[in-house]
Amino acid sequence: RDHVDEVLDASKTFGRRVLVIPALARASLEAMSENFNQVLALLVLDSDGQRLAVKYSALARKELFPTQKQQLAFEKRVVSKLPKPSATSSEVDVAVIDDYTVLFQACNDIVICAVAASEENELVVLQLVEGMYASLSQVAQGSSFLSAGLTKQLVLDSLSDVFFILDEVLDDSIIMETDQEKITARIKMIDETEATNAAQAEQMFQKATMSAKQK
Repeated sequence: RDHVDEVLDASKTFGRRVLVIPALARASLEAMSENFNQVLALLVLDSDGQRLAVKYSALARKELFPTQKQQLAFEKRVVSKLPKPSATSSEVDVAVIDDYTVLFQACNDIVICAVAASEENELVVLQLVEGMYASLSQVAQGSSFLSAGLTKQLVLDSLSDVFFILDEVLDDSIIMETDQEKITARIKMIDETEATNAAQAEQMFQKATMSAKQK
């Protein structure tokens, strides 16, 4: 109780309890977060620099790219400075753009990028990009053996899963997961839960309909 005051703010939290952390404790948490690997932005772009799915950290949205116009201009600049994607998946590569470290992997008309500060650990960010690319490829292509790799159309057809992957691997700026099997397992679990809920809702609707007809 000396360090954390518990308050109830019904107008903002709809009756849920929140923790108000004093300045000293908050500073300690911020210092701890600096020890985690951090990313400024995740970008899924087409080969012309058009955004398909992106996620910017709070710092990037507030201080580095506060407007959508600035974000879009940066995304165009990133793609313009990278090699054009080929029909086969490239290895993860690195570029320095506007003093940011950009790790990227490309295939067909798709470029996947992670933007980090220049002093960030490139190896960990590389693992992040590899995990993202593998997860996106598996989700978008499914079990098809005829697919020629990740494409813009496949990404657009699977956008909900794409955004889920971005949220799964990054919590604001902190890298949370890089393992492709764990990421795709989470997606499968969510899909199965949604399918079960949809089936249950359908059964309830049918029962309600039958009951109404009998009356």
